[in-house]
Amino acid sequence: MQPFRFVHAADLHIDSPFKGLLKTDDAIAKRLHEATFEAYQNLIDLCINEHADFLVIAGDVYDGADRGVRAQLRFREGLTRLSDHGIPTFVVHGNHDPLEGWSGSIRLPALVHTFGAEPEWADVRSNDQVIARIQGASYPHREVRENIAITFAAPPPDDVFSIGLLHCNVGGDPAHDDYAPCTVDDLASIPIDYWALGHVHTRRTLREHRPTIAYPGNTQGRHPNEPGERGALVVDVDGTGRVELAFRPLDVVRWETIEVAIEGRFDLGELVDAVSEALDIARSDAGGRDLIVRVLMTGRGPLHKELGHGETLSEIAEELRRSFGRGRPFVWIERISDETRAEIDIDMLAGRDDFLGAILRRAGTARDEGDEREELRAALASVFNSRRFADVLDAPDDEELSRIIDEARWELASLFEGDA
Repeated sequence: MQPFRFVHAADLHIDSPFKGLLKTDDAIAKRLHEATFEAYQNLIDLCINEHADFLVIAGDVYDGADRGVRAQLRFREGLTRLSDHGIPTFVVHGNHDPLEGWSGSIRLPALVHTFGAEPEWADVRSNDQVIARIQGASYPHREVRENIAITFAAPPPDDVFSIGLLHCNVGGDPAHDDYAPCTVDDLASIPIDYWALGHVHTRRTLREHRPTIAYPGNTQGRHPNEPGERGALVVDVDGTGRVELAFRPLDVVRWETIEVAIEGRFDLGELVDAVSEALDIARSDAGGRDLIVRVLMTGRGPLHKELGHGETLSEIAEELRRSFGRGRPFVWIERISDETRAEIDIDMLAGRDDFLGAILRRAGTARDEGDEREELRAALASVFNSRRFADVLDAPDDEELSRIIDEARWELASLFEGDA
């Protein structure tokens, strides 16, 4: 078997709109609007600089089924650069960019192979020798609920390395729609050497060898729930078919959440200085990338009351944006959330033999025990199921309901103790 190297990328979401943030400062909005394009260019540079033999893209090239002309032109531009270096690209489409979506009459380079709706094989050649075979299948439409993986065929009985290219949800990851659901066992049962997956935006390796099963994550984080470095995998295959993975960051704007505790601080200025110091560290850790940060104020202390007064949080956010949003790389404060508590011993209050103690104990039971939580959920059903609130309220899951109950316990404790 001839050794080779390829790059595995997925979930480019080119031209993602970054909903909710494009109404910020104009310069930052423009930077965000270009972020997915720049991350894609970094992907092309990576393939060229790493001397990759080929690139595979496991779905969601575009952010929407109706691809914008600008996004298609930029995509073609990058693939043309790869073609000029003799690097072929193999692409499947996912739920965001299914085959049925609108596409302009923009022809891709000859070295680009786009897979259809049924699994099919494509050969990768180097010096007239087949070095790998790739089998892939695109989504014909957005919601593919059947298990596509089990329709993939075994490769021909030779020593050519085989790759399965698929946009799917392995193991029912609840953070993503359950499209093309399958299991690790489903994939491992087919004698394919490497499964190049997309759809799950968090980088993870589900199986190390024979077969290797990997998600590279997306190339550019798009909201606070996609923090940290984002990029692609450089995959080396040796003469025995053994695989070695190396992650390469490609993102240009990074998302982070930092926590700053109020314990031991009695002055708002001191607290703001602590946030500034944490932001400086986060900026340094981002390695020259622009940074969008959500700040969580946590802990218990006397500043809890001040943070809840008037426009204190929004004014602190504006001052931090003024200080950090000027140069490059910028640091933009997306939000400051107050998760602080008053200096109250809630466990002691819950143990008291009075009205407040009884309420806190009952709320604690509803938070921690399934039966009590379901009883509360049933009591709230009329609110969440009401047509009147259908457009603004979603019924909370267990985690969210527990958080709401906990917030209510602290609010009650603060009100009854006169420390709100």
